Amino acid sequence: MKKITSLLLILLLSGCFANEKKEDNTSTEKITTAPQKSSSLFTLETIHGEKIHINETKGGLDFQEFKNKAVLFVFFGYRCPPCLREVPELIALNNEKHKDLEIIALEVQGLNPEGLQDFAKRTGVNYKLISSDNNNDFINYIVQRANWKGNIPFLLGFDKQGVVQVVHTGGIAKEQFDKIYTALSQEDQNLTQK
Repeated sequence: MKKITSLLLILLLSGCFANEKKEDNTSTEKITTAPQKSSSLFTLETIHGEKIHINETKGGLDFQEFKNKAVLFVFFGYRCPPCLREVPELIALNNEKHKDLEIIALEVQGLNPEGLQDFAKRTGVNYKLISSDNNNDFINYIVQRANWKGNIPFLLGFDKQGVVQVVHTGGIAKEQFDKIYTALSQEDQNLTQK
């Protein structure tokens, strides 16, 4: 019994994977590389229809709608226990109304936009949510550029110039999010990638 309890605890505390199968037994690991036809390299759409235009830079990404803002970009899953533990932490951080911070979360376990809207209502999410539907090219880009292995939650923290300053796999508590935000929002960056 002790071994079973220990094994269950290890499974609950370990991260999840982005390519876990949805309940309808379809995999989310299908990746396309068709280029998008727009003035930006990527155009992501939130569950509320907001467009986010993204271009590549030498040190990170340029979020056209979020100039001079720090950006926390989280890859998460709707069935991932560590991801779900982060949701209230991100809500609390976003409730602080930092004018120079944008929080974006992309769900990668295959929840469609309607399901993600229900998830947002149920959990009280107050930050930008994006479904993986039609965003496999962006996900593949992050896999390649950040050497992401698919473990979630996965955080990319961008400073106000769009330079990646934080790369973190695994759950984060509110206190850590506060420290990351403070560091990203400073004009003079002295962070190292984790």
